[in-house]
Amino acid sequence: MRYRIGDLQIFATPSASEIFRFPCLSQVEFEFPTAVRTLLFIHCGEVRTTSDCGKGYFELVGRLYKTDRPKETGEDHTGKLYVYVHGFPHATWFETIVEQLEGYSDGSFDVIASDGKRTKVYPER
Repeated sequence: MRYRIGDLQIFATPSASEIFRFPCLSQVEFEFPTAVRTLLFIHCGEVRTTSDCGKGYFELVGRLYKTDRPKETGEDHTGKLYVYVHGFPHATWFETIVEQLEGYSDGSFDVIASDGKRTKVYPER
């Protein structure tokens, strides 16, 4: 399914409050295979590398939830959305990557990348 960030219920933790400096973020679209109603941004930071001549980009990380009230229901997030903001503030463009999470009764889960690759994560014991 295709989603537009502005159509979702959006929240941000204090460490992600900088997302509001990107006014066009609400127009960004992404694909996710299951229902999404809420997006909680948990991180927003600038990334600089030596290969980009100091220009850098911003990385925004959000958790995807199926319901409107994940905190009240204790719902775990079903995926993550990574938004990379390039060219800010003059020629801004956005790149998105999603990861889907699939949990199991033993507490382990699979992280499913956009290309379908699965990585198994086991709980610490």
